[in-house]
Amino acid sequence: MTKPESQLDRVQLNNEWHARPVANMATPCRCTHQVIRRTISASDSRARFAQLCGQYAQAAPSVESRHHMVQMGTTLVKWEGHTEADSITHLIPGNANPLFSEHAAHFTPADLIQCFGDEIICGVHIEVFKQSKDDMDLETIKATLGSNEIFGGPIADGNAALWSSFRLDAEGYARIVMVDHSLPPSAVGRYLQRVVESESYRLQAMSALPLARQTMAALTVLEEELEPLMNQLTRASDDSDHERLLTDLSHMAARIEHLAAESSYRFAAARAYSQIVQQRLKELREERVLTQPRYSMFLQRTLQPAMRTCEAAERRIEELAQRVSRALTLLNSMVDMIQTRQTNAMMRTMSQNAQIQVRLQQAVEGFSTFVISYYALGILSYVLVGIEAAGYLPFDPKLILGATAPLLLASVWYMSRKLRKRLTGDLK
Repeated sequence: MTKPESQLDRVQLNNEWHARPVANMATPCRCTHQVIRRTISASDSRARFAQLCGQYAQAAPSVESRHHMVQMGTTLVKWEGHTEADSITHLIPGNANPLFSEHAAHFTPADLIQCFGDEIICGVHIEVFKQSKDDMDLETIKATLGSNEIFGGPIADGNAALWSSFRLDAEGYARIVMVDHSLPPSAVGRYLQRVVESESYRLQAMSALPLARQTMAALTVLEEELEPLMNQLTRASDDSDHERLLTDLSHMAARIEHLAAESSYRFAAARAYSQIVQQRLKELREERVLTQPRYSMFLQRTLQPAMRTCEAAERRIEELAQRVSRALTLLNSMVDMIQTRQTNAMMRTMSQNAQIQVRLQQAVEGFSTFVISYYALGILSYVLVGIEAAGYLPFDPKLILGATAPLLLASVWYMSRKLRKRLTGDLK
């Protein structure tokens, strides 16, 4: 019997808690962590990884899984699939002699990286060894890290210490030393995971910085173009100026929206990565040491300015979009006002023309009354002349026409007035 879809979703969400197991390994050990930008599809990389797991008689990751841990020879390999990249953590017991002379990734199959691509965006080598607080020698750690300036100090409430110079070696990897004073065996893997995640997410968050700088440069150009347009807007007088300004401002608004669309996802991802880094640094429970700058101080010193630059770029995009939107609103208001003024002038002209037409119509009605009366008298004169010629009219036709003319004129005027009132009433 198949489970309902809602129940399957609930089971899948509940299993997310167990989907990211910690790769535990007792001290001493060494770790290599790599974050690889995904250049092929997630399904293809998972299939390649599954095939490699089969070569070592290990279980392959399931189709839905985004995390998998497998033993390849002496190396414990943990794979995690992220939105834009894949990460691989290599763990082997024991330390190199001297430290960092032979990394954990050297014991992993060479074609493991090729399963996911070859563009490594973050690489970290970590050496974990056992040493008491009293025996810890900072000069030796500085020599191991190859720098006199190191960052770090006690973590895990003083049960361990973390040190790094944050300088890349010849292969482009950062080196970190983790000294285990009295950590439980199960805690070593958790702290290693927090360290590698803080470093990998920091670099992924920092990847938004070049885009932020490009966006800032583009915004500067747009702001310089907007200023003369605003000056023209204050001086625009005729319709041609308004039409040109509307075209320019609309084009600028489209360019701003294009900038926002290009950068919004990257800036949002950088914010999410930055928050994860802050959380992982907090979980390290690092103690303040007066003699040495802390590990978290360097990460925050480099990450926070980059995040503020991204935030400033986002804010400038929004502010510039609002300025252009206000300019468009103002321009549309000006165009509406001009159109309203033109419409009112047109209405006044139409009203004057209507009044003139009414007067002309009244004048025509007056002339029509006389014309109709004239023709009516003409017809009547023909009739009277015919009657007179037949000998049936005892009076002079001119006398009858003279007496009838005022009555006929009044009748025509009354009938035309009555007809005009009837037509006006029907229109109303």
